[in-house]
Amino acid sequence: MAVPYCGLTAADRWLAEWNLDPVVLAAIGVAIVLAVRADPTVRRSRWAACGLLVLLWVSPLCAASATLLSVRVAHHMIVMLLLAPALALGFPKLRAGEPMTWAIGAALTLSAWFVPAVYSFAWDWDAGYWLLQLGMLGAAWQFWATWFDPATDERPLVMTAAPALLAMVMGFVGALLTFAPTPLFSEHIFTTVLFDVSPLADQQLAGLVMWTGGMVPMALLAFVRLGSMAKAAQERAQC
Repeated sequence: MAVPYCGLTAADRWLAEWNLDPVVLAAIGVAIVLAVRADPTVRRSRWAACGLLVLLWVSPLCAASATLLSVRVAHHMIVMLLLAPALALGFPKLRAGEPMTWAIGAALTLSAWFVPAVYSFAWDWDAGYWLLQLGMLGAAWQFWATWFDPATDERPLVMTAAPALLAMVMGFVGALLTFAPTPLFSEHIFTTVLFDVSPLADQQLAGLVMWTGGMVPMALLAFVRLGSMAKAAQERAQC
């Protein structure tokens, strides 16, 4: 069996598994330089992005995400819901397109990870892994960048529908992982034992992480926007 990016680890040693890939370290070095030179209004967001890059691809979380599907899902949620908005706030001028377009892109790239053949592609080839990771991050980054754009405040329906779409997709994927009667990914049949967890239990936990860490926050975001839209409509009706 091929070894995935970051390699496999076990419960008794995973805290010592740090990824020292020179390409990743160089990219983080560039991000740190950009944070140091940043305008004070965006410096905090850029430093947050740097910290998240280290957490995701240098710290032991990377190896744990290759070993356990549940940690892989948590890794994805951090990419989409923490790193992507930090980058969007840190580089506010790097935005293009529409929130709904990028929400669809983020939903598709996230869903692609959970197609068994695609998962195997990312597992067997480092280039495949990075293609999926960067595709998901890029789409999520632009979703948040366009969603944060003040101009979109004038389009409340889009501001509500875009996160609602992501919440629906995350809910569907989470349900698929939680309620599947058998493990869906052959790669994890023999890896979860390293943490003394069964493949099916790990997969079910992955579904719960998708719900609580992804679907719920995005649904709340959509409901908040929906409430704001309803309040604005009520105020206009009273005028």
